[in-house]
Amino acid sequence: MYTEKHYWKTIYTWIKYLNYEVVHRNQQDDEIWLANKRKQSVVVFKNGANTTQEVRFSKERIIDHQEDITSYLDFEPKHFNLYIFTEKTFADEHLDETDPIKLKVKVIREEHQIDQLLPNFAIKQLYSRREKQTPTFYKNRVLHNGELEKHMIKFAPVTYSLIAINVIIWLFMIVYLNHFSDIKLLDVGGLVHFNVVHGEWYRLISSIFLHYNFEHIFMNMLSLFIFGKIVESIIGSWRMLGIFIISGIFANFASLSFNTDTVSVGASGAIFGLIGAIIVFMYLSQKYDRKLIIQLLVVIAILILLSLLMSNVNIVAHIGGFIGGALITLMGYYFHKDRNRFWIVVIIILLLFIAAQIRLFTIKEVNIYNAIITKEMKKGNYSKADKMVDQTFKKNYADAQTYYLSGLITSERSSKSEGMASWKRGLDHYPDSGLLNYQLAVANRSLNDNDKAKKYIKKAVKIDPNNSDYKDLQKELSD
Repeated sequence: MYTEKHYWKTIYTWIKYLNYEVVHRNQQDDEIWLANKRKQSVVVFKNGANTTQEVRFSKERIIDHQEDITSYLDFEPKHFNLYIFTEKTFADEHLDETDPIKLKVKVIREEHQIDQLLPNFAIKQLYSRREKQTPTFYKNRVLHNGELEKHMIKFAPVTYSLIAINVIIWLFMIVYLNHFSDIKLLDVGGLVHFNVVHGEWYRLISSIFLHYNFEHIFMNMLSLFIFGKIVESIIGSWRMLGIFIISGIFANFASLSFNTDTVSVGASGAIFGLIGAIIVFMYLSQKYDRKLIIQLLVVIAILILLSLLMSNVNIVAHIGGFIGGALITLMGYYFHKDRNRFWIVVIIILLLFIAAQIRLFTIKEVNIYNAIITKEMKKGNYSKADKMVDQTFKKNYADAQTYYLSGLITSERSSKSEGMASWKRGLDHYPDSGLLNYQLAVANRSLNDNDKAKKYIKKAVKIDPNNSDYKDLQKELSD
């Protein structure tokens, strides 16, 4: 035998896991209408029926009022399901209709019959879990009025999966990398201008799933949980994933257009894309629920305030992600509603993409490996700096400055003669390096070999005649 709890729990299951919404309820709450616009489907739950005539009357109300239902829902349903929960026994066969609409009728008298309504094994398992919640709990969850609560109640598999992926990667980095230095983040796919312009485009996506520290991942996952569930509830799982990834790429292009000497990681740019999508949803629907707006503004304000207390906040990426999320949402909407506006949005996106590419490849390049080596040397971490030098050579990203830094490290850790040997090797590859010629001039002067020093400094000045350090040393050696 079914109970009131089964009735409300079944409706709750449709809302939470099948993405339906309550569109109508009668005064006694014994008839609840749910609708799913994307599936063009309506499900009617009715608690109580004494005769077959009552069931047929409910069917006729649905069939005879198709125009009113379509107008009320703002879409034309293609499928109707009528589920009658009753303890009465009456003839309940041949109740389905195929013309003029598809209407399936199912009478539920026993709990096990509810399984026949559930679409797949996973949802059957979720429904069959023994829980201590009361019928009132499920009823309140079904009939709640808050716009934000309506979205937060929904099951969001993509949002949960994205959070799980980020957390798993975070734990992996804790276990196997121990700490999150720029070197480690660069190794595992952090976003860097230098690497991307040299063909490592995968970093545009890999960097979205990396984070600096616990505070960083906690704030981003909390934000993703809130805004991801809202977007996934509104437009569905795969569309939400598309907005998340594309917004993250937008954010990273924006970051690369202005930051050339840092390693950027984090999902915040993609999350700001979700926020941009929500703003567009509200604009397009013209439904400015005051309570929802206040709730969202409070959440956004708290997240922004907390992010300002953290280091390494990439404001440019946040702005880029927000714009990307808004534009891709408008593009998807206008594709179905207004093709002229659709093409306008597409052109805007293409222009922004082209502008980002021009900026990306014309902005002055900074060898991030040399920057990190220098940073570690200033901290006195010569061992880490030396490992970074080896890595730079292995990746074929070494330049004249790399040889210069390598020689300094070798001089510090080993001997000056070995450091000089490194600079000479660098000159074999970069004979027009003023820096290496100058450094060898300095080294030879310290060894009182002024003839060699003069030879090197002469070439350095020839390469860069405006460098004051080069000219000062040449003058000292001449005197």
